[in-house]
Amino acid sequence: MRLFKRSTTSAPYEPKRTGPSQPGAYLFTLRSVPRHHDGVLTALESTGSARAYFSEPLAYLRGQGVSLFRVEATSLDFLENVYAWWRETEALEAFPFDIALYVSDRDFVASLRDHGPDEIRRMIEERAPRTPSDPEEFKRTQRLDG
Repeated sequence: MRLFKRSTTSAPYEPKRTGPSQPGAYLFTLRSVPRHHDGVLTALESTGSARAYFSEPLAYLRGQGVSLFRVEATSLDFLENVYAWWRETEALEAFPFDIALYVSDRDFVASLRDHGPDEIRRMIEERAPRTPSDPEEFKRTQRLDG
């Protein structure tokens, strides 16, 4: 009986690679306050036409705590639900908060506070990139075989 035996090594860790999967879908990022991560995510995915393929409840960007949502949307009909949830939540809270729209993860487009759903819809349609016909080519980290 060996008291201290050498353990066998485990298989190499293979990270889960998620990303856009619907060809032609709009790709954009939303940022908001961490407190409302779950509410924004629920409103965002409420119609089934959009999904957050990546969301982070608390990220620090330039020293500011934010929640991130990288979104893939085949239709923009969810915007009405996001605005309705936002109005209701702000009415119940003691402080206002904002939701910001970005394209290419870093390029600021607009604050949802300053624009209505129709204007935001138009901005996304004009400025957001689309998922390529082969979504695997969009994923930034290429898998190494061998």
